[in-house]
Amino acid sequence: MSNAERIRRSLQLLAIAVIVLSVAGSAPAKPPDPCAVLPKPVLKLIATKFPGWRAKQLSDLDQDARQVWALSHPHECPGVAEGHFENADRLSFAVFLVPQSDPVGGFKLIAFEKGAGTDAYGWELIDESNARTYSGAVISKSPPGKYSQVDATSSVTTTLDGVRFGLIDKGAVLYYWSDGRFQKLVLSA
Repeated sequence: MSNAERIRRSLQLLAIAVIVLSVAGSAPAKPPDPCAVLPKPVLKLIATKFPGWRAKQLSDLDQDARQVWALSHPHECPGVAEGHFENADRLSFAVFLVPQSDPVGGFKLIAFEKGAGTDAYGWELIDESNARTYSGAVISKSPPGKYSQVDATSSVTTTLDGVRFGLIDKGAVLYYWSDGRFQKLVLSA
């Protein structure tokens, strides 16, 4: 074996060793935080318009609610829903805000939608409460479809996504866009 062949072979072995060591030494990739989906302009609006409030996090749920949520919504945040809530052409965000200092000390449910032809977002209050809330309160997107009131006295067929505000294993309300504002339908008690 010539000197050049030995050098080439040594370089190949060195390259293989570097690759093996770099793969073996790297930590497993951390899954992305499902609550980190809000665009910067929305985060800025929350900070300026709702100081002291933040989106509800998985860690805010009690242990039982956290397990139920993780099984049924493994890649979603319990405080953020993304969908076409007000307009079929524009993606918007529903955010379940809780006080930073007391995640069960009331809530604000806010819709954020990007304006047509702009990077700016507007916001609309969907619902709020100053009363203490159950730690298992969450939001999620409900697809367009037919929904009936819990007592079967009324129903609605939605053409846009809705915001489902639910108490894990306890009940749910659907907020849906109609006639230029969010409407409310109690789905279960």
